[in-house]
Amino acid sequence: MRRKKHKHTRRAVAFYKLSYGFHEPYKVLLDGNFIHATITSNLANLGDHIPRLIGGRCKLYVTRCVTHELQELGADFRPALTAARGYELHKCGHTPGECAASDCIKQAIGASNPDHWWVASQDKGLRADLAKVPGCPCVFATVNGIHLESPPEMAKAAAREAEEKAAAVPRHERRSGALAGVDLGALDPARVKTSVAFRRNKAKGPNPLAMRKKATKKAGEPGGGAGGKAARRGSEAQAERAVAVAGDGGQAEAGGKKRK
Repeated sequence: MRRKKHKHTRRAVAFYKLSYGFHEPYKVLLDGNFIHATITSNLANLGDHIPRLIGGRCKLYVTRCVTHELQELGADFRPALTAARGYELHKCGHTPGECAASDCIKQAIGASNPDHWWVASQDKGLRADLAKVPGCPCVFATVNGIHLESPPEMAKAAAREAEEKAAAVPRHERRSGALAGVDLGALDPARVKTSVAFRRNKAKGPNPLAMRKKATKKAGEPGGGAGGKAARRGSEAQAERAVAVAGDGGQAEAGGKKRK
């Protein structure tokens, strides 16, 4: 089923930027199976697809463990190996074949992802393990394109906890004499009660002036009904006849004077 990803992606990226300090250029660590999946789905140009998904400049990285794993998989993964060698190399510190690519990526992320990595992988087990790390966004590919996973509940809970700690009264202020005898628990925004009643905007009815019926004029009044129009036309015709008669009379009188 096609995912509705645009609004979801914008919200997820905004969450990681505000809560965990992600910033451009974003660093994306690519797994070998992700590179292979995008090539087979005609999404090989990751330098365009991933920045368009995240909404900013990106740098794509692979590790030696990833390229070694692609090399060991044989000829079917040769295009993915060629593409992987075109990305920037992240020095993981392992010798080729020392550990699996998934373990290499998990060690690069660590316990808290201090380097703000984005991980692109098709390995569901790897993504499930990284979901336990606060602030580690994961990208995966389907036949419909490239997608960003929703932030896990653990990441949201960690962000809320950090926000509450930042808003709390510092320890050195608690020990000061100015706050002696003050119930600091009462300063918790969740426990503060207010008597302010917020009025919700209700749906308004139609304008009463717009609902009034248009007043109709009677036939005898000026401009009122078909009778008024006929009366106007009759008066205009009478005025035109009067002007014509007056003109004919003037011409006849002038002719009589000339004959005299």
